[in-house]
Amino acid sequence: MDEIIDQALTILGRKSVDGHEIYFDQSSHFDIESKEGNIETLQTSSYLGMAFRILNHQRMGFSYMTFSNPSHPVRQNFLAELDRMIEGAIQGAKVASADPCFDLSPFIKAFPPSLPIFDESLEKISEKVKIDKAKCLEESARSVDTERIKKVRKAAYQEVLSRTTLINSNGMKFSYDHSLASVSVTAVAEESGESEVGWDFDVSRFLNDLDVERVGRSAGRKALESLGGKRIPTGVYPVLLRNQIASEFLSILAHSFLADQVQKGKSPLKGKQGERYFSPLLTIIDDGLHPKGISTAPIDGEGMPSQRTSLVIQGEVMGYLYDRYWANRQNLSSPELRVASTGNSRRYGIKSPPGIGISNFFIEPGELSFSKMVENLSRGLVVEEVMGLHTIDPISGDFSLGCSGAWIEKGEKVHPVKSVAIAGNLFELFRKVVAVGDDFRFLGGVGAPSLLVKDLLISGH
Repeated sequence: MDEIIDQALTILGRKSVDGHEIYFDQSSHFDIESKEGNIETLQTSSYLGMAFRILNHQRMGFSYMTFSNPSHPVRQNFLAELDRMIEGAIQGAKVASADPCFDLSPFIKAFPPSLPIFDESLEKISEKVKIDKAKCLEESARSVDTERIKKVRKAAYQEVLSRTTLINSNGMKFSYDHSLASVSVTAVAEESGESEVGWDFDVSRFLNDLDVERVGRSAGRKALESLGGKRIPTGVYPVLLRNQIASEFLSILAHSFLADQVQKGKSPLKGKQGERYFSPLLTIIDDGLHPKGISTAPIDGEGMPSQRTSLVIQGEVMGYLYDRYWANRQNLSSPELRVASTGNSRRYGIKSPPGIGISNFFIEPGELSFSKMVENLSRGLVVEEVMGLHTIDPISGDFSLGCSGAWIEKGEKVHPVKSVAIAGNLFELFRKVVAVGDDFRFLGGVGAPSLLVKDLLISGH
């Protein structure tokens, strides 16, 4: 990779540009899938991608290339290809609109200390150990009830080892290694002609942190507990959102904190800074340095140091999330309200330039156990699964979603619930939170504990 960088910098030295940025993404992947106790899939692959941004006359151009053989990327005619790629970014800048808000990250002397994001042992652990993880996942799901759990689908183990490098003409040159290991499984339970599925997963930077047996048993239990589901009468009831469901709703709310949405007038949170807009029980954080987050990194997608940003404290909106472009844009339009990047530039692959996004976005946990929250529910619905979350309008917040779960009376489960819908408003939902659990869990880059919502409309029969 150093050879590629040297060649790219040599070519750039011959070009007349105001600034440049080189981004590398190098990774190796290992995937296993177990079925009926046998390994159905075992794949290894490698990837190397390279992207350029060129800044010229307040215009930004972008280009990228990938390498079919990452072990030997420097092939015949490589210099000509590299030159064409760089020239493509330069030509892209020429046809782009000039914008004074475009810039590149400055040279930064100090970065966050070493972060727990790379498992050095992953490469040394044998394939057999990883294969056993996938098999154990399948066995654990079946073990919950060998009679009623008829099938286990997609008992999978996956890992990725990556190195990210960012270089720019302001003196930035930074590399960091990161890893990710995950397991996931779907169990199918059958009884009296009825079939239900249960799914669960776990993901961590470190293989030894994965709780494979818990994931398998959890998927099995979810499938079993869904059997015998009934509809409930239409009405307005208290609703207890399990942590993973709360995370899914939170992932939609996250868009409203992005500065581009705020400045474009597409966020209801515009002008709400300093206002208690949500339940006083809620504190919402975006933390690019979270030790357990899968989006944790020392720098963001354009090279700014990652940081922890408090967005909501006890219901009060404290601020928004910025990358360099949207911070510059606000400072240009409102110089009296100057802001800085919060380290929220994100790369969504090598094929597109960086853009604003969340890092590890979460609700801080409370002190109530999930079982205590259920005990305190005199009559209401525990939501275990929602369908169609992508249909929520992120601007109005209105939603109507299919869901399933469990009906609770006097603090005890009466029966599973299915084929019902919950309707309401996303922003109202987070205003109506009356209890926050201690069972915090990340679902990808978004995390939450279980949340008790005062009431929602449930359409049943």
